[in-house]
Amino acid sequence: MVQEATYTLEQFIGDIREAFGSTDPRTQARAVAGHMKKMLAVPGWLEEKIQASPQGSRVDLHLDRDCGHPGPGFLLMCSIQDRGRDPNQGGARPHDHGASWVVYGVYHGAIEQTKYRWWYPETDWTNPQLKEIGRFVQRAGDVAFFLPGEIHKTVNAADEQSIVLRVEGQKLDGVVRHRYDQETSTATAVLPER
Repeated sequence: MVQEATYTLEQFIGDIREAFGSTDPRTQARAVAGHMKKMLAVPGWLEEKIQASPQGSRVDLHLDRDCGHPGPGFLLMCSIQDRGRDPNQGGARPHDHGASWVVYGVYHGAIEQTKYRWWYPETDWTNPQLKEIGRFVQRAGDVAFFLPGEIHKTVNAADEQSIVLRVEGQKLDGVVRHRYDQETSTATAVLPER
């Protein structure tokens, strides 16, 4: 009986590094999304890495100082999201990833992604409004990505703990990005950590 080789975390990291051979963020994110889909199909590899992590936490799995977009420093991490969602709190605020892209893959559970964009009323081109343009649910094994500047919000859509694998084209702690208030259509800059 021939045993089929399993895709490993080390192979996944190597494939992510190769994706940065292109300078186009869409091409990079699309390649990483394809590799993430393969990684999510491998059972049991993530549990041992997050075993002692409490709900609502994140676990950094790999920080690469040589490759990334828009500069070096891509981050592979996972987040352990609280069970259920409180409709009164609305989950995370809408945000962008600045000049970076992010690929999200659901390992366990489900998340809802809500996308937004600026909309200009025909009568007042100086008063843009932040409008929701769509929602979708990612379930275990599903992958999606957001390109530089795209605005979205992510919330746990399961009645159980969700585990989300994420690749940041550049570690977001080092990228200027924004958080948005939909009620007031305002943005607040999130500056890089020093």
